[in-house]
Amino acid sequence: MKEDSLKNDLWVLIDLAKKGDKKAFDLLYEIYFVPVFRYVFSRTNSETEAEDLVQEIFLKVYRNIDKIQNQKDSPLAYFFKVARNLIIDYWRQKKEILIDKEEKLASNQDFDLFETLEKKKESIL
Repeated sequence: MKEDSLKNDLWVLIDLAKKGDKKAFDLLYEIYFVPVFRYVFSRTNSETEAEDLVQEIFLKVYRNIDKIQNQKDSPLAYFFKVARNLIIDYWRQKKEILIDKEEKLASNQDFDLFETLEKKKESIL
């Protein structure tokens, strides 16, 4: 019974935030920061990255608060959904950066190898 009352209170906060009540969103931030941070940190293993992503998560929720629909689940489910999507984007971007670095490293090594072969060739001739 208490759980249902708490869920209803949280949905009331969402509804107030939709109407522009900044204090309501502040309360949502206070309530959900720790669980969202733990979720993100467990998937990034970086406190700095987790802090950045959590900030982005709350900004996205704030900007799209009108899209949240009252369901039987807790509003936290919506926060986790946004978090999951941002974490996927984070790892996708991180992978692309790593691939770019590997390609640059490989091309530099190829260049160095080519340069070394040229020098050896010149010294022989």
